[in-house]
Amino acid sequence: MRTHRLLFTLSMSLFLMLLGACSDGESQATPQATPSIQETEEAAPTLQPTLPPTATVPFSDDGPWEINFTTVDDATLYGILYGQGDVGVILAPSYPNGAEGWAPFAEEIAAQGYRVLTFDFRGQGQSKGERSFADAPADLDAAIAVVRENVAERVVLIGAGLGGMASIRAASQNEGVLGLVVISSPRMIEDFEISDQDLSGLKVPSLWLGTRNDMLHNIEDMYEAAGRADKQFWIYEGSSLHGTYILEGADAPDLKQRLLEFIDQVAQ
Repeated sequence: MRTHRLLFTLSMSLFLMLLGACSDGESQATPQATPSIQETEEAAPTLQPTLPPTATVPFSDDGPWEINFTTVDDATLYGILYGQGDVGVILAPSYPNGAEGWAPFAEEIAAQGYRVLTFDFRGQGQSKGERSFADAPADLDAAIAVVRENVAERVVLIGAGLGGMASIRAASQNEGVLGLVVISSPRMIEDFEISDQDLSGLKVPSLWLGTRNDMLHNIEDMYEAAGRADKQFWIYEGSSLHGTYILEGADAPDLKQRLLEFIDQVAQ
């Protein structure tokens, strides 16, 4: 009987020793399986935020920046701003070619030390709203405002086709416009017409350009009616290209040179 009790006691002692050893092993393994806070933080990926383009950023380098801006009647327009400088050059688009017709030349102007804005009229490209030729001057007024409020108070207006018509109206009504260039613009498109008052009211230097065989423009007639004496007129003979399409033809080098010289002249 004593032998049985001794064996039982030894067995229980051995069992408790083994149980304790297992418990110690588990308690030592647990902290090794859990990474420290520092290790956890180092293992997490670092995410870089992506900021949407906006007209409220400081435009501190050469861009280009995509911007959105609104008209007085709340149409949202899309534009691209290029370059640095104290003078802004606004390139108003033709129809239906749009702002993309100005894009390569916009970079060339910016390289000469100017701020440059291209944009689409409402209902064109990435601009919102319903297309309306009669609203083109209001759209250009919004473009002038966004340049003046953000990057440059003095502006030069260059417009092709519909953009040239809007530029005539804007130049006759806005202070701070240094000069006006009109390329291949007609006197009327649907419900939008340039009046004698728009033309006679021009008080800034102007440059009027077109091609001889383009039947869509009235450049020569509007040049004759334009106010102010320091105005220039040039027709490219033997071509029928219209608006910014001239920048893709044989007359492109001469056209670019004339435009850059005019900008430099009025920006002094």
